This record gives sequence, C-alpha cells and structure tokens, in this order.
Amino acid sequence: MPFPKGFLFGTANADHQVEAHDPGREDVWDVWERCQGLTPRGRATDFANRYEEDISAAAGLGCKLFRFSIAWVRVEISSGNFDAEALAHYRKIAECIRDHGMKVMVTLHHFVWPVWLERDHGGLIGKAFPEFFARYADRVAEELGDVVDYWITFNEPSQLTFGYIKPWWQNRYYMPPGLPRGSDVDAEAEAVGKLIPNLFEAHARARSCIKARRPDAKVGVNPMVTGFPTWLQMLMDFGACHRGLTEALFKFTTKGALVGGKGDVDLVIGGITAGDETRFELSDPYLRTGKAVLVNAAYEGEGIASLTRRKVGVIGIGNQPVSWQRDLPGDTLKKIFANYDDAREALLKNDVDAIYGDAFFLTPSGMEETAGLRFLVTELSDEAYVVAAPHGHYHLLERVNRAVAEFQGDVSATPQAAPVSPAAKKARRPVSLHEVLTGEGADIESPAENRDIRHIRRRGKIRIGIRTDAPEDPQNVGGEGLEMTLARRIAFEIFHNEDCLEIVLIEPGARLKVLETKTGWLNWAWRFWGTTTMIANANWWYLGTSGRLPLELCPEEAVGAQDFVGLDYYWGLPTWKLGKFRSLEDAAHGKFLKAPVWPRGLYHALRRFHRWFPGQELFIVENGSVPVANGISRTDYLRSHVAEVERAIAKGVPVKGYNFWSITSNREWGHAFDPNTDFGLYFVDLDKDPELKRVATDEVEVYKEIIGTVGKPV
Repeated sequence: MPFPKGFLFGTANADHQVEAHDPGREDVWDVWERCQGLTPRGRATDFANRYEEDISAAAGLGCKLFRFSIAWVRVEISSGNFDAEALAHYRKIAECIRDHGMKVMVTLHHFVWPVWLERDHGGLIGKAFPEFFARYADRVAEELGDVVDYWITFNEPSQLTFGYIKPWWQNRYYMPPGLPRGSDVDAEAEAVGKLIPNLFEAHARARSCIKARRPDAKVGVNPMVTGFPTWLQMLMDFGACHRGLTEALFKFTTKGALVGGKGDVDLVIGGITAGDETRFELSDPYLRTGKAVLVNAAYEGEGIASLTRRKVGVIGIGNQPVSWQRDLPGDTLKKIFANYDDAREALLKNDVDAIYGDAFFLTPSGMEETAGLRFLVTELSDEAYVVAAPHGHYHLLERVNRAVAEFQGDVSATPQAAPVSPAAKKARRPVSLHEVLTGEGADIESPAENRDIRHIRRRGKIRIGIRTDAPEDPQNVGGEGLEMTLARRIAFEIFHNEDCLEIVLIEPGARLKVLETKTGWLNWAWRFWGTTTMIANANWWYLGTSGRLPLELCPEEAVGAQDFVGLDYYWGLPTWKLGKFRSLEDAAHGKFLKAPVWPRGLYHALRRFHRWFPGQELFIVENGSVPVANGISRTDYLRSHVAEVERAIAKGVPVKGYNFWSITSNREWGHAFDPNTDFGLYFVDLDKDPELKRVATDEVEVYKEIIGTVGKPV
C-alpha cells in the first residue's frame, strides 16, 4: 500500500554534531571530548552558516519535515542571560525550513547542556534542573513558537543514563558528566534515581510553558528503542516498573562481577585501535596515528591517485581491509601480507610499489631516511592505539591507564606523540566533569584491587603480548620501541619494578587470540544479565508517561504529558541472534560496522507503543545507518525499515512521519570520522575538505524515490 497522503518524510541533524565549535560557548560535550582524548567537533559541517544549503537539499528530496536542535549554551550564555541574536539565528533556520515547504521539528536538548549548568547547579541531577530547563524552553518558545510544528524536549533520554552508569565491564563513562572518581554502584543507582524524575519533571514543565504560548503546539520525546525480542523486552520493562528489583539485580551483577578471564597473556599492546571490533576491554589511547602510504625514495608520482593500477602491499588484519577499501584507488593491485616486516622487505626489493597501513608500524622514527623510504601520503585517518585485556579486568585497566598517562609524558617529544605539559605528565585522565570543572577528586584511589591484580602480583610478573613486527625506535635508549616502553611503565605501575615483566611475542594475526579465555561463555552470560538488568535498556520513558512507573521515578504531572509518540530505532536482535548481543553494545559505543540490523524490531516497537497510546500519532524521529552495517548496505537498510513502517500502517498504526538520520555527514560524539561513523545522505569530508562540499550518496535517489510514493498507488 502507498504511504497515506499527508505522511511526513523528513531528515535531521543536531547542533553539536553540525555547528562549529565556539570556545566562548562550550557545552559539556566540548569539555568531555577534550578531557577524554576524543575527536573534537572542530568546524563540523558549519551548518550555522550553511543551513540554507542543507535545508534546500532536504526539500529537493521531497522531504516535508526537517528536524534541527537548539544549542542551549548559545542562547543562554549564563544563567538567565539570553542572547537575542542567537535566538534570532535559530528563528531564521526555522523560517528557512518553512519557506522550503517543510514542517519544523525542534529539539531543545540533544545530549548537550551548558557548562555553567553542570559546574554551578549540579547539571541534570541538580534539584533546580527542571526549573532551569523550563525557563530555557519558555524563552525559546517565545521566540520560535509560531514557526515550530513539533517540539522534542529531550533527545533519547534513555541514553542520558549512561552519563551516570558505568557497568562493571567498562572502565569509563560513555558520555558526560560521569560521577566522581571512586563512586560505587550505590552512588550510580542514587544518581540515576535523581536523573529520571528530573527529566520527567523538566519535560512536563517545558511542555506546559510551550503550550501556554502556543496551545496548538505538539510536544514529545524520542527515546532510543533497541530491537529486543518481545519476551525479553517485557522482562526488562517489568524490572523497570519494580525499581527495587532492578537496582538489586544491577548491583548484584556489578558487585558480584568476578568473571575475570585469564588468557595466554594479561595484556596485548599491538596495533589495536579504539575503533576495532573486539570482544575485549580497552584502555585509554596511548598513541594517535593514522593510515599512510610508504614508498621508495625513487618512486615517481605524488598523492594517493598515483597508485592507480600499481601494486600496493596491505596488511590483512584488524581494520585494515575496511580502511584500504576506503582510501586506495579501486583499481590498485593489492598484495596481502601477514605483517609489516614482510611488507617492508617486499618494498625494498621492489616487489611492490608501495605499502599501505598504520604510519606507526610502517616505519619507525628515522627509518625512512636510512632505508631510502619516504611517505607518499599520511594522515589518511585519525586513530588511537589502545591496550587490550580479557573481560572483567577493570582494576587492571585502571593501572594501565595510569601508566598510559605517565608514558605520554615520557614520549611527548617523539614525532608519534602529541606534546604533553609537565603538569599533565603525572595526571590521570579524568573520569568525570566534576574533576575537570572543580579540580577535585583526581587523587582519589579506587576501592581495593580485585582478583585480577592479586593473581598477577602472586605470579610476580605481568605477561604482555607485543607483535613480532612492532617497530623499534632509534631515538629511545637501547633502541626499544614505544610499545616496549609502555610495557615497562605498566609493570612499574603494578610492581614498582619495571623488570617484573614477561614479554610474549605474538604474530599480528593472533594478537587477540591470546586473550581468549576458557570462561568466555560464563562472562557472556554474566554480561548479558548485567545488560538486561540496566534500566537504560527498558522502555522507561513511555512506561512513565503511560502511568506504569512508580511515582518516585515519574511524577504525576508527567503522566500523559505528550502530544505524539516519538522514537529512534537503529539496531536490534531477534531471539536466535541474542548470542551476538555484544554487537549491540559496540553500536552503543560508536562501532557501527557490525551493528546488528533487524528491521522487524521497528515494526514491533510501533505496534507496542500504539497499544500503549492508542489515540496518538507516532513518529520515527531517527532511523539510519552507516554505508554498510553488518554486511547490509545503507540502501537495503533504508528500504527494509521503510517497508516495516508500511507494514505497521497497514495494521492500523497511525504513523505520521519518518526522519532519516541524517541529512549530511556529522561529528559522531567524539569518534573519529570515517565510514564507521558516517550516517549522511550527503557525504561531507569533515577532515580533509576545507570547502566541506556536500556530495550526494546513492541513498539520495533511493530516498527521493520512496518519498515520491506518498499518496500514490503502487
């Protein structure tokens, strides 16, 4: 059946992901990206200056709805101090959308809030947060109310809990603000117990303010919905409705997390990047590098295009295959090597014309001059090297992260490492914005070490795997490479003796296999239990507005406080694929190449929420994919999910609109920009194109074709 006449296809973006960084008006994510060593947004897509171009592109697709968000800190630069010019700017964006024949959907809070709110008033869990948010919403509604059709108060409120929950298998909070160092699971439960009712109350108050100015305004929220089997979702929702049970289970899985696997080694330092799809635990980044191409000094040609039809050596491990498909000309002749040593030898013998790989491994510092080699091109990507450990080794990784901070100070003068100030040399990376904004808590020690540290101490040495082709660094004393230097640092952090170290040389292709443990299945079960008992994965927002949550979590004023049902849907797993639930976790942490695609989960969600709210329209506020997710192209992803929306409409579900995320490439919350994080209908090379050109992807025509079916027989 066709989409009914009046159905709203649209697209969207978010302020922090597309607006350029303003040092004078930073939000909490700007500070978080800096203190956590993440990729800053920089210019992003410069939407603030190029919004007409992107809005026009959306209209050209046939879209009838465009969603954007307000940067709270840009319009309220300090408490109660609103910037009329900034408000007028956002009004111009809304008017531009209207002028292009589209309805306007505005988000007031898309994961970011002002630093002053966090520093001075406790942020989202402060007692006065609902009041601050309502005041902000009222001022925006005063300026934009007559040109906005749909309001979103909070984007994905379910995800905001991850700024206060750090499950036992994580050594960092996924998003700001984090809790002070040393906070335990009881403190996390207490914080979430403040966050959820604050969000409900803030939403209800903001909606009242908006509707007081525009009684016909439509106000809602778009929780993130993960596609779980119906039976499992019902169990998680039952737990959310019984707070005591949920907290008890979560505390039990966290405090009782004794499933620390023991592999052939304790740690691996071997060209593993933060973006690699692994099943193991990762440290803070110890080195930043990027893909590059190495050639002989006598090579004729410049730039990546000169490799057309040339023979290029590549390394067939890790993220290399995906990267060379992205960076190398399609007609290069690729010869796969198992390690960098063999590849370099082939280059010196002229068996290949070039080698593609990580700059750090391609050639140690200084080797290119002595061996007659040179880089043809560098900085093809921005990647962070990390240390890997088996599951359940949180305390060990804490020690590793301390060693990483020391290591960065030791090697700050080398070309491969960014400069580190003397003050930072002894510092540990903050775990929360509290440390950054107040300077307090950095010296707090974690609770007593757990069994993984005790086991290593009893053994008398730590076993660390290093790749056989790890480069030596001629600038280091004794010719030791940077990774060996880090290994000694880690040993010293644990034993106060860097000689308490056993190095295990591993082949590059086996660098993760040595971390495999016999208890992997038990760890899987424990972690699955921990994941499913987290309230973040329940439909707690709509459980609240439908009156199913206890009043201590959802105040009475928030029950029924919505004018439509919004939801975001990206990934899911049917019952027979639950064994791959770690891929859902990876997707939640920005690793989308293997994200599990399950379109039917969207259909189930639409049917479920229609049963809960039979008299209200539904919107898919966000749905989208990277170019390829788990082998599924974005084109197939789009068609299959739209088909499930059609199916729901055919069953009587009043779906009113669908937004594809997103109109352009954007900054994906601190992650390096590459195909793994690019959701744009229009591609923008955020790192390499100074003009930030918008280039249509194949999905532009696909989406245009789908939109063209509205109101027409098929």
